[in-house]
Amino acid sequence: MHGLGEHLESERCPHLAVFLRTEDELVGVLASFYALGEARGGWLAHRSLPGAADRERALLTEAGCDVARLEADEQMVVVEMDFSAPPETSARPWEPLLDDALRRGHTGLWYARFPVGGGEEYERMLGFERAWHEMSRDRPVVTLCPYIVGDLDGGATIAALDDVAASHTGVLLPRAGGGYGLLRPA
Repeated sequence: MHGLGEHLESERCPHLAVFLRTEDELVGVLASFYALGEARGGWLAHRSLPGAADRERALLTEAGCDVARLEADEQMVVVEMDFSAPPETSARPWEPLLDDALRRGHTGLWYARFPVGGGEEYERMLGFERAWHEMSRDRPVVTLCPYIVGDLDGGATIAALDDVAASHTGVLLPRAGGGYGLLRPA
């Protein structure tokens, strides 16, 4: 994921978004993200939609992420999103888990989640995103938020970038020739 390494060097707790054209691109991005987190001694957390944890474990494993070993070594957790919790308190349970991971010697938390599309799906996640950002601010947390945007035209891309960039320290965008480039909001 070209662009990610440089950004991580310059941010204490980067909260990144990544724009994906299709959901098929997600597993490769997540596997690369978790491999980088593992190489840096991170504690890895993947959040799936309710009922999808086992499927996402299998997809990540197929993409080269040894989820079973990482979970057995307490270096990774895969948990399902709980939409019944109020958004403003949804990130609080992660605080003691992160503290415990740091005590065990991990360098920080590398967290990613299921992809979100536009419209109602995006609106539903905003409160959860804000709570996550508040909890992780000034803590050793690297967050990757995937968004399925399809093939956007110029105007739609600018509108989506403006909205998502307001709550993220950077946005990874797919490049025409492959890989991702980093857009840093002003």
